[in-house]
Amino acid sequence: MTRVTCGLVLALLAFAAHAWPTLPAPPGARIEAIGEQVRLNGVPMQLFRVLAAQPAALLLDHYRAALGPRHAFERLPDRLILAQERDGYFVTVSVRALNPQLTEALVSIAAPAGAASFRTSPLGIVWPGRSMVVSDMESLDGGRRARQVVVVNDLAVAANVQAMMPWFIARGLHPDGPPLRQEPHALVQLYRGNQGEAQLIIHRDAGNTYVILTLIDLPWDR
Repeated sequence: MTRVTCGLVLALLAFAAHAWPTLPAPPGARIEAIGEQVRLNGVPMQLFRVLAAQPAALLLDHYRAALGPRHAFERLPDRLILAQERDGYFVTVSVRALNPQLTEALVSIAAPAGAASFRTSPLGIVWPGRSMVVSDMESLDGGRRARQVVVVNDLAVAANVQAMMPWFIARGLHPDGPPLRQEPHALVQLYRGNQGEAQLIIHRDAGNTYVILTLIDLPWDR
């Protein structure tokens, strides 16, 4: 078992994928799949939430035993992270105590070899020049397709809205009523069209602007 930095953990994503690995469930735990098909930054993933009525130390011991001796370990302020490359897949387990007798584990299994091309300007939106795409997640859950893109830049809320308007118009999306929130530093707006819907959240804080665009049942361009 070794302690690694985040950079070394991410480097493990270079391995080729073969077959989805599995981890045994803790006895009596409740397992919730997060989406039927998930793709984060182009990488196919399986995500699970595990709730166990036991202290965090016991749940951590369970996953340490399940992963075996060759895994990475990282301690964060509010959780413990286990990571392992297994047969070309990258497995992470994040263990967090909700209270002294209830613990949550988030289990993710990534398949880097199945990654699609990930661009820094997804969806065909011409994002403002000082923008950085920090997350791009796709999922299929209950027959509904969803995609969420998170962008960070240093521009005003209005400048971000202006950049996205051509994309909304081209897809026949129009505001679904007045904004749920509209302030100089924040906007929450729902959009609707014949083919699906979207939610736009923009929040500016301490010089950074965070844009979260969620699409439901909409066709999209990579």
